[in-house]
Amino acid sequence: MTKPYDVERTEVGDMACLAVEQFNYLEALFSALAGRLDTLERGDRTIRDARRLALLGRSHAEQWACAFLDEING
Repeated sequence: MTKPYDVERTEVGDMACLAVEQFNYLEALFSALAGRLDTLERGDRTIRDARRLALLGRSHAEQWACAFLDEING
């Protein structure tokens, strides 16, 4: 028989897997955005700042995905 603890742990694991998947999508989105901003005029401060924020977002998404993976893998 399945114990409540096992069910709860499975649900938490499923949610963590979904979170990792979403963070991977965010990482890809921010990476694509940064890549596209690279093709624009680099002299524009607004573009440089937007690119910097996109790279920061990509980095944070990757870090959170790794944190959730560590939790999943124990």
